[in-house]
Amino acid sequence: MKVTEIATGTEMEAIKEADGSYTVAGKGYTKDEMGAKYRPVPKAKPKAPQVDDSVASLVISGETNMGGNIGGLAGALAKCQGEFTAVKKGTEGHGYSYADIDAVLSMALPITSKNHLSITQMNVSKTLGIGIQLTGVQTILMHKDGGWISSETFMPTEKTKMNSLVQMAGVNITYLRRYGIQSALGLATTDNDGSDK
Repeated sequence: MKVTEIATGTEMEAIKEADGSYTVAGKGYTKDEMGAKYRPVPKAKPKAPQVDDSVASLVISGETNMGGNIGGLAGALAKCQGEFTAVKKGTEGHGYSYADIDAVLSMALPITSKNHLSITQMNVSKTLGIGIQLTGVQTILMHKDGGWISSETFMPTEKTKMNSLVQMAGVNITYLRRYGIQSALGLATTDNDGSDK
């Protein structure tokens, strides 16, 4: 067992012998002598798995698949991208400005619809092996001729002091929907004054 010498604060290894005495650094001590000279180092209690800041900030990519008439989808997407403008960042929150989901969809959908592209998104989830719940979104970009691309993205979800697990899942879903659409369509965002950030 680990012990700390009271006088110096030095941590050492103590061996408990069969007769109840102790040996530290080759020297024997009775139980009373040990208590006067050393104190045990408390064992660290195992912690329940938690999402630390490094994990909480992760965005985890899932599967990306495609199928059908990819050429038709690529041609329609190229036409859309020729018409897209940068999405204006008009929402303030968390110390920065961003383009919310309404701004992204309002700019993109009239152009994608005209070029026979549709987007659907579904909520998905999974659990990492250590008990961390991941909330995700599957974004599917589809063309009228049958081409499609599907991509999944996940984020760790944990309740906070102010939000329940379900509320945090909703926050993450909205965030992942916004970025899923922007990625699938190749959209950029810009500040309202036109300068990119």
